[in-house]
Amino acid sequence: MALFRKKKIERPKSPLGSALYDYDLMIATDLKKVLDGVNSNKKLDARKVSSIFKYVDHKFTGMLNGLSKENLKVDYRSDKIRYLMIDMIGKLKAFLNTAKTEGYDPLKEDKDQGSLAVDKAKEIREIIRRKMKDIESDYI
Repeated sequence: MALFRKKKIERPKSPLGSALYDYDLMIATDLKKVLDGVNSNKKLDARKVSSIFKYVDHKFTGMLNGLSKENLKVDYRSDKIRYLMIDMIGKLKAFLNTAKTEGYDPLKEDKDQGSLAVDKAKEIREIIRRKMKDIESDYI
């Protein structure tokens, strides 16, 4: 019965849509437990974050390399989106790097810096979503 079959989501054809799809997939699968722990103000173990970060860092570096100006030639509006994506990935990567080296303890952090970094990445993601609608991308 094809009625109850899971709907297959196709990979976006545009390079920006593909990079954003990879980012969303990584957030939903690999970083879900870490980011949920940060949002609920739980203490993160440096060893646990370190093992996750090794894998995620490799993927982030590949995404940043794919979004570089030398590897991706796009128009002006898409160029703005690329810089926002690089900024979003950089902020999340910097937070994970700090959590990896020092561990994350919400009681020690001043002004809950971890959740601020995660919230800033979510805010940038919403801006990217609006801009992707403007350029009529195949992935929003």
